[in-house]
Amino acid sequence: GVAATFPKATISMSDIDRAEFLKSLVGLTVDEVRSALTRLFMSRKQIDMGSVDLLLEEKRQMVRKSGILDFVATRVRYEELGGLENLKEWLKLREHYFSTEAREAGLPMPKGVLFTGISGCGKSLCVQAIAAAWHMPLLRLDMNLVFGGGAGTPEAALGTAIRTAESVAPSVLWVDEIDTAMVGTARGGGGADTRIFSTFLTWMQEKKAFVFVAATANEIDALPPELLRKGRFDEIFFVDLPTLDERQEIFAVHLAKRGIDPRKFDVMSLAQTTMGWSGAEIEQCVVSGIYEAFGQRRAIDMQDLYKATSRMVPLSTTMAERIKQIKRWADTRAVKASRGGDP
Repeated sequence: GVAATFPKATISMSDIDRAEFLKSLVGLTVDEVRSALTRLFMSRKQIDMGSVDLLLEEKRQMVRKSGILDFVATRVRYEELGGLENLKEWLKLREHYFSTEAREAGLPMPKGVLFTGISGCGKSLCVQAIAAAWHMPLLRLDMNLVFGGGAGTPEAALGTAIRTAESVAPSVLWVDEIDTAMVGTARGGGGADTRIFSTFLTWMQEKKAFVFVAATANEIDALPPELLRKGRFDEIFFVDLPTLDERQEIFAVHLAKRGIDPRKFDVMSLAQTTMGWSGAEIEQCVVSGIYEAFGQRRAIDMQDLYKATSRMVPLSTTMAERIKQIKRWADTRAVKASRGGDP
């Protein structure tokens, strides 16, 4: 009915894209759907998959009202992730598992994924990439707000967050730094920590709504074993320090994001110079080089980047023993998000 009101708009989508497009409307009332589609057809002449973000505005408003969840609008595309081929393949295989066809075929709905690894290596980017790849709203759960008391008791606040995530489903629920939220439980604490942990695990096990849980953790040994047992998450990914090839990609990505042609730089040499660096440290290197050049009112060059690398000491040097412990844990308990290793 809305499309008929605005006949000039053309729809350019495959059957699969059309199903994904309609999936973004699930969870809205009839009036909310009409309002969202009216705004869409009024603002665009061509309706394609790029229109999905406009449809999510209604869901964004619903999330804001909860006061517990953040609607994360920033999206990370696959091409903005350096490496991580195992993760990308895993996501691609499960791209349509939330569809009605998948349910009718008897496929179990994906539960979630846990990203662990070294700080600064892109765990948060991986979560954002999931929402972007699956065209689903990304909701971030702040456990500090749950325990803060501003939204009632911790149990009531978590209940509000869960109901909100389910009301806008299909959605990705991002539990950031779940290790800090569950640390009291892992150490045998009691009270609200234990009750919240139990409620969260029960919901993960029994949820019927299309909510995919994406959790990140730095201190993996702070997590209780109940959370890590097989079947709780579909997969536990270890995000390691980037390999040589991945460092090249990361340098190229961050240069390109800032309007700089990476082909004018010897990214192989930069990657070789930064062995043991995290993605966040490489980004900071690029930013530092840009500031250096800008201060001298000229374009950035290789010397600026070399100078930036000489000034930084990577985390892999300052926390070498801790990183070795994390890697030993991951060798037997997680799947590497990247292929291969550093020479």
